[in-house]
Amino acid sequence: MGDLADSIVTELRQKFDRHPIWVWYDAQEKYTGVLDEVDGALDDVILARYDGSYLELKRRLRDEDPNYSKNWLFYIPESRNDAEWFRDVHALGHQYRVGQNIDDTPVTQFLVEHDEEIPDAYEDWGQNREYQRLAFFCVLFDTAGPATDDWVRTYLAAPEAYRERIEDNAMADAWDAQLREEYGIDAGLDPKELATQILFGEVANRAPTTRYDELAADDTQAVAAFCDEWQQYAPAEFTRYARTIEADYDLAAAVIDSDRIHWDATAFKGVDVGLIQLVMERLAEETYADLPDIAADLQRTVTERQDSFWSNEDLVDWSVPVLAVETLQQIGTIDADEATTLSSAELAQRYTSDGGWWQVDAAYRRYINATRKATVPYPSETTVKQRVTQQYMSFLQGINRPLADVLSDDPTLGMPATSFYEEFADLERGTAIIVCDGLRYELAEAIKRNLGRRTDFEQDLRAVSAALPSITEVGMAAHLPGELGLSLENDDLVVTSGGEVMAGKTDRDERLGAAGFEVGDMDEVSNIPLEDLTESDPIPRIVYSGTIDKLGESLDDDAAFSQVASHVDDVERTVQRLKQAGYTRFVITSDHGFLYTDRLSDDLKVEAPDIAPVVKRRFAVADGDAPLVDTDEFIEIDHQALSDLDINAPELRLLFPRSVACFKAQGGNMRYFHGGISLQELLVPCLTVTTGEIEKSASISYDVSIPDPITNSILPVEIEAKSGQVAFDSAPTLEVRANIDDEPVADPVSIEISPGANRGRVRLKQGAISGERSAQFEVIDTDTRETITRKTVELDLLFGDDDMGFDV
Repeated sequence: MGDLADSIVTELRQKFDRHPIWVWYDAQEKYTGVLDEVDGALDDVILARYDGSYLELKRRLRDEDPNYSKNWLFYIPESRNDAEWFRDVHALGHQYRVGQNIDDTPVTQFLVEHDEEIPDAYEDWGQNREYQRLAFFCVLFDTAGPATDDWVRTYLAAPEAYRERIEDNAMADAWDAQLREEYGIDAGLDPKELATQILFGEVANRAPTTRYDELAADDTQAVAAFCDEWQQYAPAEFTRYARTIEADYDLAAAVIDSDRIHWDATAFKGVDVGLIQLVMERLAEETYADLPDIAADLQRTVTERQDSFWSNEDLVDWSVPVLAVETLQQIGTIDADEATTLSSAELAQRYTSDGGWWQVDAAYRRYINATRKATVPYPSETTVKQRVTQQYMSFLQGINRPLADVLSDDPTLGMPATSFYEEFADLERGTAIIVCDGLRYELAEAIKRNLGRRTDFEQDLRAVSAALPSITEVGMAAHLPGELGLSLENDDLVVTSGGEVMAGKTDRDERLGAAGFEVGDMDEVSNIPLEDLTESDPIPRIVYSGTIDKLGESLDDDAAFSQVASHVDDVERTVQRLKQAGYTRFVITSDHGFLYTDRLSDDLKVEAPDIAPVVKRRFAVADGDAPLVDTDEFIEIDHQALSDLDINAPELRLLFPRSVACFKAQGGNMRYFHGGISLQELLVPCLTVTTGEIEKSASISYDVSIPDPITNSILPVEIEAKSGQVAFDSAPTLEVRANIDDEPVADPVSIEISPGANRGRVRLKQGAISGERSAQFEVIDTDTRETITRKTVELDLLFGDDDMGFDV
């Protein structure tokens, strides 16, 4: 017997000691000459040769050995890929490859040992060096085919473990060749150098600088694409390398030295830090009058950076420069000169239209909120805030001074609020009216947006003209049935409705109760168990909330302004809860809006007339026949103009300081105002929301599974939905939220639920969870706003690497 046959027989005897069935593919028929010798030497093995019919081979196995108790060697002179009809028999055994024909090297022994893990495409690795390389890395990194990006990410996650196996199998040169071919990298097995060339390659590809080109991989486009996926699939590892490598360089200084605002590179945090400084310095140093134009030039940069990796991971906070730019850009779209040519109704329309002026108020509110929440100082932040606020004050004066000029002759901005009851109140079952003290128009837009994002409700947002003066007692009385009246008694302003004095909330509640409404506060609705709520009859209901006005009156400066947006969520939750009780029509409205300004300078503080017995900061009340001195500092609205608003006040005159000015009077927060003449105070939102009837169906129970402890910033959430329904008539949607100390640490994830297993993936933001020991998870039903589960989970996100010499 020849050496080749002898070697094959020796190998096969060893293999049959382990398994009874082996399949020998020989596409090039190199071993047909030794088959007879092999067959003669293996007395206890049946050698079955393929002769054109896999069916015959299968029949022979079935007939001769139905219990698979004998040793079988199937010889197939075709490739494994072509032997599709023999896969079921192959699955019973293992593939045999001739070791004698393969180099006696570590990599060949590795591949022989991992024979079943080799992709079919590379089964001939023994005859092809390229196939051998690809087969080795596919097996090593557990991929079904060539996937260099996956191989590199896996290697960088645990370089010590993989480097040793690559070196032990003499494949270091092959690894080096793979990196050169794919990316133009010559780092070999050095993980830090490999990451360095990748990261600086991304910078070279996307940044307006050649400063780091010598550190970059040759194929910058390929490594830039790799970086994008690395950030997405392994953000913690990416951050770890980027931070360590950046410590040796000053990327922020490179950005600042370039004085170029448009950088697209996201490999290093320093790029964002440098760009933030450039943006803030430009806003602080450019000519004040040019700020809106400067903001338009900066808009692309700040928007792109806010959506990029370091910001999304909450490791860099772009919110303040982004919202400063947004506010200034919005202001730049306003033509104050045009405002002087418009009627009061046209000014109102310009404010409330889809792209209206209300967006400036919304942007400035979000900007102030961002400045309060920022945890790190920004360059020139005080100067920038002063300049943004000055621009905002100019906007307020630019649109509201013309309003004051026309309002004395025509005090309506559209439908008066005194028409609210007739137009919007409805005593039909399923109607709920939600009245929020101080909910100005731009906040109603936020409610509409949020409801539209999560539901398919029909919505109609309009504005009515607040009753003058726009203070709580007057504005709330405007919602009541009957004529609104104002008078002076004992130097106090008295409010009546239908001839009855409305001295406070109790009087208003009684009047609405007599009209057929059930009246309560928002907190009361929130505290009713959902089971009780759904069993109750959806009788006409009025729900009050005084959150916004209380904040404005009790807190000073930015604290009140930054918190009013939280009320938007409260209103949405109330709508969703009442919907479960069968309510199908909601009207969300207010008594008045408000102004939020900078602290007023002395020239904006007006002396009120001595003959006015009632003086507040934004209005004063005088007798109709009181002798007043003509002045440009305030305007008068007499009883006839009030009559146009359906207000009966025959013996009164109301006095209002122009624009954002105020009378010198005692008050609370000196930046929060209401009761005067401005679009922000007078345009009262009326948002009508119409929902469908809830179809009764079998209840659904949920079993929520969240990893505990959490060891990766990207984690799966599994929700098992159980119900008597075979299929849900209307698929519920659950929202998964992650918080630490009531602050979000991940973007909410929505999962549309079907019966059985449902899965979602939550990505925790590294900057938000850094140094924290636990996080709170909530799963919320987006329809009912009910919390399905609430769970505190331990965080165990320590990533270590001895080779890199650091931990994160």
